[in-house]
Amino acid sequence: MFEKKVKETKEVTKKKVKKAPEKKGILGIVLVPLLLTVVLVGVIYLLMGKLSENEILLSDVVVAKDNLRVNAYITPEEVEQYFEVKQMDASLVTDATVTSLSDLKKRAFYVKVPVPAGKIMYVQDTFSTNATLNKYLSGYEVTGICVPNFDRAVNGRIREGDVIDIYAVDKATDELTLYAEDVYVAAAYDSSGNELATDEGVAVAFTIWVKEAEVEKVNQAINFGEIQLYRK
Repeated sequence: MFEKKVKETKEVTKKKVKKAPEKKGILGIVLVPLLLTVVLVGVIYLLMGKLSENEILLSDVVVAKDNLRVNAYITPEEVEQYFEVKQMDASLVTDATVTSLSDLKKRAFYVKVPVPAGKIMYVQDTFSTNATLNKYLSGYEVTGICVPNFDRAVNGRIREGDVIDIYAVDKATDELTLYAEDVYVAAAYDSSGNELATDEGVAVAFTIWVKEAEVEKVNQAINFGEIQLYRK
């Protein structure tokens, strides 16, 4: 009987030893999903943090819808035609950045620099008055003028938006004489009649704005020929 009890005791011990791994397996089954849940929550938290960070870094800015020439005149009623509000990286925004269309609608203004489509607008890109160009606000006439050689028009570099002085050789005195000053260039063309909208190409013909009082003098310069243009 003693031997039997010893055997029974060994069998019970063996059975107990076999049950130990089962407890570890249960613990693993519980811990693995828990760890995965913690990792998943952490990832979601980081993603939400990044999204919040991106939202904070965006800011409203005013950009040009299309290319604008130098000295383009924009009235308050035309602002929405040429500009729109977009959200961009807030790091691009400074105290000089225009952030609302209402800022541009306060008064009519001139465009001070060439503005390509999509450009962020800054306060220094516009100015409200121009002593030279204000003369056209009361009206003007449109005419054309050309030079015999590109070297008589700042080597063909004159473009839309430039302001020029027109000289020609006076037939009576054979001297180069000023016939019109502060003349606005509305368009520039090469020798084939192609309009030049960029710095590429050589301009020799121009569409210009002149006041009624300047028409006669400009026509006189055209008749004399040998026109020389100076860019302001």
